[in-house]
Amino acid sequence: MVARQFLPDYIRLLRELTPARSDPASVASVVDRLHEHFREFDYHRTMTDRVVWDAFGSIVADVWLREDSSRPAPSLGELAEAWRLLYRLLTVLAAPIPRTDLTHAAAAAFCGLPCVIAKLRWRTPYLLTEHGVYVREQYLNVSRSIRSSFVRWFLLRLISAIADLNYAFADQVSPVCRYNTRWERWRGVENGRIRVIYNGVDPVRFSPPSEPRPPSTRPLVVNVGLIFPLKGQLDLIEAAALVRRDVPDVEVRLYGSPSDAEYDAQCRARVRELGLESTVVFAGTTKEPWDVYRQADVVAVASISEAFPYSVIESMLTGAAIVATDVGGVREALGPSGVLVNPRDPAALAKAILRLLSSPATRRQLGEAARARALRYFTEDKFVAEYRGSYLRLTGASHAVRPTDRSVIRPTFAARTKYRADEITGTQPGMRPASRSS
Repeated sequence: MVARQFLPDYIRLLRELTPARSDPASVASVVDRLHEHFREFDYHRTMTDRVVWDAFGSIVADVWLREDSSRPAPSLGELAEAWRLLYRLLTVLAAPIPRTDLTHAAAAAFCGLPCVIAKLRWRTPYLLTEHGVYVREQYLNVSRSIRSSFVRWFLLRLISAIADLNYAFADQVSPVCRYNTRWERWRGVENGRIRVIYNGVDPVRFSPPSEPRPPSTRPLVVNVGLIFPLKGQLDLIEAAALVRRDVPDVEVRLYGSPSDAEYDAQCRARVRELGLESTVVFAGTTKEPWDVYRQADVVAVASISEAFPYSVIESMLTGAAIVATDVGGVREALGPSGVLVNPRDPAALAKAILRLLSSPATRRQLGEAARARALRYFTEDKFVAEYRGSYLRLTGASHAVRPTDRSVIRPTFAARTKYRADEITGTQPGMRPASRSS
């Protein structure tokens, strides 16, 4: 059964995913056929069948070697690792897909595959939100976390093909900042399908402190974010050592859970090496980030890569004085209401922190400007209104219903699972995406 019904489509999928640039319509067609198979047959039993494994090893290794004959053939272990990744990433195809008015995926990733299938089968409008840029994030993560050049090659080909598939079929692509649109245009998204929707935060919960911090309080710099290489905590630790030379009693408090154990260990080791145990505090997670920002004299964002981080607009709404690295959409968020420095430059980061610690008037001025800017552009109400308008426009309901009506659209199918470093109608598999409007 597997060899006769499933294997031809599986082989076609492998051949569609491994070229340097895939054809989204062809990928969508075979993805739809695989989903149809998994509606009737068990995913695990099918994917672990011997003929499936043999086909994977043969086809993927052949493409790898044909592209560059000087490459070493992949080992059995490398093939197994690549196969396990594909097995895990395609599990979403075994999930039932309800028929809805609209689909909405939170990344141009495997979570968008049900949305693509719904677009093929029922022409269901598809809204794609990009909090980060999935392709870019994975290029950064995979190059650091996977040692095998063969596995990296396979995974990046797979990720690129799936991202391009999502971009081709989405009726609207909504990055959270204009900075991200350069990546989407590079991957073929026309300007008419791109609609930036900024992240939004509740300005009541994230409000300024009722009273300023007493001058006698120990100077406090806070950082909020996962302990992860791209968040740059190691650079902030280096900066803390420089700041302490001029402000001996400064405290640098790092809030966030360690999503990368190795990096977390490196950060803690560097604190010990620099003798910063009384200066740098690993504060763990917090359920009240607004209170963290209110307590800070300076909020420091040391990221090496970002999209449009919530930590920036949250701290802006609390009226915090912010020093941040000039990456991604951070400049777009802060504008003139914060201090920007180059990434991977602890000396510049330290200099900016010292400047703000030495001037309460500058901190107050920047904090007031930051809140005013965030109230203008980055509130929760604006965020919700933008998405409500997009839902209504994509479903064709905007002409008949008030924009404030919350019950216009039947519940949408939102596929949200992301990989880290996610009834047949008359529509025929293999059809190209329907025409799109701006």
